[in-house]
Amino acid sequence: MSPSVYVGGGTLGRTTDQLLATYKGKRVARSSPFDKLSDELVVRILSFLPTNAVCQCARVCRRWYVLAWDPRLWATITLTSDAIHADRAIKQITRLLARDSGGCVHVEKVILNSCSRLTDRGLSLIGRRCPELRHLEIKGCVNVTNIGIFELVTQCVNLDHLDVTGCHQITCIHLTQQGNVEPEPMHSRQLYLQYLDMTDCYALEDQGLKVIVKNCPQLLHLYLRRCINITDAGVKHMASYCLMLREVSVSDCVQITDFGMYELAKLGPNLRYLSVAKCDQISDAGIKQIARHCYKLRYLNVRGCEAVSDDSMEMVARSCPRLRALDIGKCDVTDNGMKLISEHCPNLKKLSVKSCDMITDRGVQYIAYYCRGLQQLNIQDCQVTIDGYRTVKKHCRRCIIEHTNPGFF
Repeated sequence: MSPSVYVGGGTLGRTTDQLLATYKGKRVARSSPFDKLSDELVVRILSFLPTNAVCQCARVCRRWYVLAWDPRLWATITLTSDAIHADRAIKQITRLLARDSGGCVHVEKVILNSCSRLTDRGLSLIGRRCPELRHLEIKGCVNVTNIGIFELVTQCVNLDHLDVTGCHQITCIHLTQQGNVEPEPMHSRQLYLQYLDMTDCYALEDQGLKVIVKNCPQLLHLYLRRCINITDAGVKHMASYCLMLREVSVSDCVQITDFGMYELAKLGPNLRYLSVAKCDQISDAGIKQIARHCYKLRYLNVRGCEAVSDDSMEMVARSCPRLRALDIGKCDVTDNGMKLISEHCPNLKKLSVKSCDMITDRGVQYIAYYCRGLQQLNIQDCQVTIDGYRTVKKHCRRCIIEHTNPGFF
């Protein structure tokens, strides 16, 4: 796939410099009926075109060039591919958009995923020129550091969505020029972030997480998948400073134990989504604490937590009747656990029991009888036969079943 720049849902071609070049053609006499349309109407029409078409229109004549760079067409800027010189592209785009107003006030969303050539300089430029930015994604931008994040978040005060997945050098989001690890007093400035994804930020540690959550008390969604240095202490910081957290993922954070679950349970009914997949030190004790206090859970993923059994499933079933999705793959759950889940969580939509070798047709049939709205079921590597499969198909007609039994076809 060739490098591309997506803006507002369209696609710019390979050569950013060429597409952004100033129109140098001759003036054309206004003989086309299209020239009779007002500028407002032309901009409205261009807003329905993919961006590659808009850029082609920009090269027709001077008037169209000016209209194609109307800021209203550029609420979202998206660059993809590591072949793009992201810093230079951002500089050119924002310069053109800011030529009349002095700033790109209409830009609210910037997506720069897989732009390995993006650096702190590019983020600093976005911070200076896009003061109304609300949404930033820089997945896989491995050259970005804490400095670039600081330059951006301190200037884009309305930022509420930040995804730094795979940015291995990011260890903190601080608000001081010196980059102090210890956070400022509570009365100092704070961020309004509600969504933060730091998946695969391997260098993140408990102390850096403490600074982040203290600076971002309004977080609702926090994803720390495979942040392998996070421990129970980091989880305690999350629950202490971000009291409104609704979604948390610490999957593959292998140092987290039941003590972390005791802390996370303090979020109470605010918590609706929890993934602790492959946290193999978490057992029934921790999950029971979560179920007891976080009784409005809609999603629970304990895949690979082999110390989780029917014991905690009973508490989950009785305490969390709103549960919609459950992944207990490779857990020590039996047909009895399935019976409890099916009886108390009738609105279950998604269930995975992959590699639960103690679950048989009987357990699957319980689910089929009671959870008629089931939409997805994973029974790969289970002791389920064609009888269990047919029961699910009979009672859950829209259910998609994932399995590894060739006899089911």
